[in-house]
Amino acid sequence: MKKTILNFLELTRAYSLTVTLASCVVILSYAHYSEFFSWINFIIMTIALFIIHMGANLFDDYIDVKKKLKEGIELNNINFSSFTPKARLITNGTYSLEQVESILKILFTIGILTGVYFTMISGLWVLLFVILGGLLCLFYPVSSKYYLAEIIIGLIYGPLIIMGGYFALCGEFNPNLALFSTAIFFSTIVLLHTHNIMDWEFDIKENKKTLAILCKTKQKAIEALRYMIIAAYAIIVIGVINLNFNPNMLYVFLTLPIATKLLESIKDYINIKNVKFEPKWYLGFFENWKEIKSERIDFFMFRFYLARNFSLFFAIFASIGVVS
Repeated sequence: MKKTILNFLELTRAYSLTVTLASCVVILSYAHYSEFFSWINFIIMTIALFIIHMGANLFDDYIDVKKKLKEGIELNNINFSSFTPKARLITNGTYSLEQVESILKILFTIGILTGVYFTMISGLWVLLFVILGGLLCLFYPVSSKYYLAEIIIGLIYGPLIIMGGYFALCGEFNPNLALFSTAIFFSTIVLLHTHNIMDWEFDIKENKKTLAILCKTKQKAIEALRYMIIAAYAIIVIGVINLNFNPNMLYVFLTLPIATKLLESIKDYINIKNVKFEPKWYLGFFENWKEIKSERIDFFMFRFYLARNFSLFFAIFASIGVVS
């Protein structure tokens, strides 16, 4: 049973659910003040968003595997040459394509039914958010042809989920939350852009058009990463100075050590070899680190974890500032 659960979590790339968790934390920080807020509805929404996220991850892998099969490559010979184990449980036969299709139907059906439920209790605006989210998820597998993959993910896990989730729970819009969600848009893109800088050679080989590739060089891509981080912080500062943001939202600057280490480390990725990777408590979580080191992918996962932790704790600390 344990192995089955672990396989399912790997199949759906559950390690990326921190992005959804960050969005849900932001929603909660504002929604719990509303007289319409319900913990039961919040839990239902959070579970549904996790399920939809896993479904989107699996759909992306499914599409990529199908493309390889159409190119005439045998299933067990498919290799994406990435440092993260993309679609491994599909290519090694642990899950058949038929099983994957069934899982996708179940996951997205749950998502649709949850959308119907919240539409019934909060109004048709929820349905619009659901439709927009569905369209973006369907477009995502081909978005890398147009330099839009990071933008789409940033929009989904920033403004779309946050504004849509808040409306589903409270039945209204919140202008302050709209600005906050824009900061989350940038902090989410930081994670994706970091990953794509490290996947530079693989993405060129696969003819993927990412924002990193659009920057022409890795050095310029790192500069773009720096500006994304600055933009996320700047939006919070602007909100505190010119709008009604709680000044305690400046707790978000507690993530500066993570952001600084990320920029330093991603620069080392290009310029320095044989760097020692030493997780520190103030840099966040580095789960399964012993296994990662034994597999010799610590050089990749260290930077990935830093970017992920920045995205997650940026949302958490800013949200703590909202309620404190």
